[in-house]
Amino acid sequence: MSASQAEQQRPLLLALGLATFMVSLDARVVAPLLPAIAHDYHTSIARAGYVVSGYLLPYGLFQLAYGPLADRFGKVRVSVFAMAAFSVGTALCGAFGPFSAVLLLRALTGAAAAALIPLTIAYIGDTVPYAQRQAALAMLMASSGAAQALSVSLGGMIAAVLSWRAIFPILGVLSGLVTLYLGACAKHELRTPLAVGARRPGYRDALQSPLLPILLLVALEGSLFLGGFPYLSGLLEQRFHLGSLPIGLLLGLTGASQLLAARLLPRLLRRVAERELLLVGGSLMAVAYLISAWAPSYIWVGLGCALIGTGFSLCHSTIQTRATEAFPGGRGTSLALFAFSLFLGSALGSVGFGALLERVGYAATFGGAGLLLFAFTALALMALGRERLLET
Repeated sequence: MSASQAEQQRPLLLALGLATFMVSLDARVVAPLLPAIAHDYHTSIARAGYVVSGYLLPYGLFQLAYGPLADRFGKVRVSVFAMAAFSVGTALCGAFGPFSAVLLLRALTGAAAAALIPLTIAYIGDTVPYAQRQAALAMLMASSGAAQALSVSLGGMIAAVLSWRAIFPILGVLSGLVTLYLGACAKHELRTPLAVGARRPGYRDALQSPLLPILLLVALEGSLFLGGFPYLSGLLEQRFHLGSLPIGLLLGLTGASQLLAARLLPRLLRRVAERELLLVGGSLMAVAYLISAWAPSYIWVGLGCALIGTGFSLCHSTIQTRATEAFPGGRGTSLALFAFSLFLGSALGSVGFGALLERVGYAATFGGAGLLLFAFTALALMALGRERLLET
């Protein structure tokens, strides 16, 4: 890539970063709202959690459609259309009364949002050399972390002052503005031409590459982290009788710590190996759940939130970077599979956490999840090996 092309990529990468920021805002905003949603519909926290799994499941499934489309028509071009649909769906999520309508709109929004983060990661994989790629992906995670910190705090505040429904039209309008900016920058998209006579790689090719163990790992990570994290709001309400605003502020520590860790990651990469990042990151997530399981006060849950955000940033960025290089001939396809695995695991984990909470309670559920995160860390260390990939 020439210097002039690199200069043109900056506003496009910024636009993609803003799009992923809005998607992350929308995805995380529901976490502190579960108690309010359950109260509004006179139902349990576990049933209110269907709003989470109802978003995550189509988010994961639709990755399988976006990957090949992006490899054929362009990652940025597909992202623009998906972002437009996401903006409209988000704006309408709070407009209808029945719980079934909220679930349907969250599912449609999740299906549209599915394109943005994996295709942005794939585009970074196409345009940023491996030596600088984890730092670039860390900045993307920083954007996601900032969105999480803002969304859970803002969501809790709006739910306390107005209603949990009021957040969605605000996010929809902001997403529409980002869509316009992304569309204006899309003309600078770089695409790798397909060689004469070559065929585009498919999912079978990707699954026969070194990608498969990475997919299994990220599915387990998603089930334990993204599947369980929203239920910390229920723990805080049941055990400490907190309202939406303090719950949102405490959960916001996860995004704030994720943002800080992502900002520090480029420096850490100069001193620490990928294997060590996995070990520290996975262990921090495990300890966070164990602390939260038996926390004697909400301060300890806040500490757990800070630890799990830091751990996720260190661990997930390493696995994600490996995924960008596991099947370079079809990054759109491979990153679609990666995101599919992450969010399918997240959706199934959300359902599993909800069922366990009703049967054994918060302490046993989060305690068991903490132990499973230690097992996940050991598996990740074995699966990804000792050697750091060379720059390609």
